Amino acid sequence: MIELNLVARTGDFRLSAALQGEGVICIAGKNGSGKTTLMRAIAGLLPVESGYIRLDGADVARLPPEKRGVVLVSPSTFIRHLDVDSHIVWGAKQRRSIPSTEAVSRVKRALGIDYSGTVGNLSRGMRQRVALATALLASPRAILVDEAFSGLHQREAFISAYGRLVKESGIDLLFSSQDEGDGSLSDALYVISGGSTTQSGKAQATGDVRPPTRQD
Repeated sequence: MIELNLVARTGDFRLSAALQGEGVICIAGKNGSGKTTLMRAIAGLLPVESGYIRLDGADVARLPPEKRGVVLVSPSTFIRHLDVDSHIVWGAKQRRSIPSTEAVSRVKRALGIDYSGTVGNLSRGMRQRVALATALLASPRAILVDEAFSGLHQREAFISAYGRLVKESGIDLLFSSQDEGDGSLSDALYVISGGSTTQSGKAQATGDVRPPTRQD
């Protein structure tokens, strides 16, 4: 379960966001609406001025990034010099939890990773598939996907397959998109504009998710 209700700033931009959900959550908005700012705040790369970020009930808003149990994947998230198989298990090795050969093979089949070579030499779409597989096998609490689905071939089928895998693994997935239609691929859809979120197109979340005011 991802629950957040926070205020954060980057330069003159103010983020005042709230959401609640589990499984697969889509956050949709135009360029400059605050999607990346929100992802960075959840991942711990942007300080939160007020509010909370709860993952499975634990507030991680004041923890350092490496203690949050979150993986952020963007189009630039890959390790250029690693080969595909080494990359896919890299995140798991950092957690000292090496997945079985069977688990790796299953993820590769499900995500259409049937190629090899140095990751830096792959196409953008192939690199993104490898990065997303790496995040999944690291077994975090939550995976944040910031526009990293955008350059994929057979994109909708991939998102559906990835969503099934994260749910089977007990991981929550929050992904950003410029297309509200991607809400059909998620369990909950939130729209962000001007740094503020509203829920749209899915059953309303329970609980108080009103954006907080800054506490000085």
